[in-house]
Amino acid sequence: MSLAEVLTYPAVDIDAIDLAAARVESQPLTRVRIDSLVLSDSPRLNAEDPEHVRALAEVGAGLPPITVHRPTLQVIDGAHRIRAALLNGRTEIAARLLDCDPADAFVLSVRANITHGLPLSRADRARAAARIVLTHPQWSDGAVAAATGVSDKTVSRIRAHSSTVDDERSGTRIGRDGRVRPVDSAQRRRHAAAIFLEHPDAGLRQVARATGLSPATVRDVRQRIHCGEDPVPGRYRADRGAQRGESAAAAARQRPHAARAVRSTVVVDRQKLLAKLSEDPSLRHTEAGRRALRWLHHYSVDGDSIEGIGRGLPPHWVPEVTDLARACAAIWNELAARLQQRAE
Repeated sequence: MSLAEVLTYPAVDIDAIDLAAARVESQPLTRVRIDSLVLSDSPRLNAEDPEHVRALAEVGAGLPPITVHRPTLQVIDGAHRIRAALLNGRTEIAARLLDCDPADAFVLSVRANITHGLPLSRADRARAAARIVLTHPQWSDGAVAAATGVSDKTVSRIRAHSSTVDDERSGTRIGRDGRVRPVDSAQRRRHAAAIFLEHPDAGLRQVARATGLSPATVRDVRQRIHCGEDPVPGRYRADRGAQRGESAAAAARQRPHAARAVRSTVVVDRQKLLAKLSEDPSLRHTEAGRRALRWLHHYSVDGDSIEGIGRGLPPHWVPEVTDLARACAAIWNELAARLQQRAE
């Protein structure tokens, strides 16, 4: 599998990031203008270290090439080398260009800066872990810890204090071994039970794929149904059910106020804005611009569409589409944060 193929797959396993990082060296070298590069999204809280820059400048042209995210020209690895090149009066630098998801590019940047060069500070690594928890919510604490060089306990604390990362959003975590596991399988067990009641002859693997459970768990659900028992064991119905009930009640109380706040502060004429963007030559006449236009046209929606979409969904797909909506919202929030940072 090529590096491009590895990086264009969804990042579901830290091993995929390690594989992508290992294959950076196989990418061809190219010369890029330093003034075309973007250095604003570094995992470092502070600017580059002047002493380290001067030490690299003394090495001269013997430094390894930098790594750059091709679509945005964001520097993944090599900010200090760029500063050193500028200090030596150079206008170009050797680079390897990668095509990958921006969120995965940030993970590669963090991995590069904890494995070689000037190490990231503890605060840098904790901040990076908080960001990766948001961009890769299905990663386990161990996977995020391995990517950022912090402890599992630190990631657990970060996840617990992150108001935008909730187990309800995906219901699963992906461990360092790449296997998907439900965080709380109660709802998924009930979904499996509903499938068996409607389709008694459904296969274990078929139901497993539909619910995200393991075949062994699906078999347990089927046996419980045959015995007339609750498909959800008591240990899942008690403590976790109460906690989820409290969380759901709190979310229900806050949701109307949050919705009103968002709608009152952000008013966008979607059709008018998309029409103006489509008329801009700087977007229409570049490949990156056309890709951005296609993305915006395809994924932007207006509030008037919500009711119709909601009524058109059958009940058994509501949990999955809820997860999808929240995942898309997280991506849009990430884009908004990056654009806001760029504007500032």
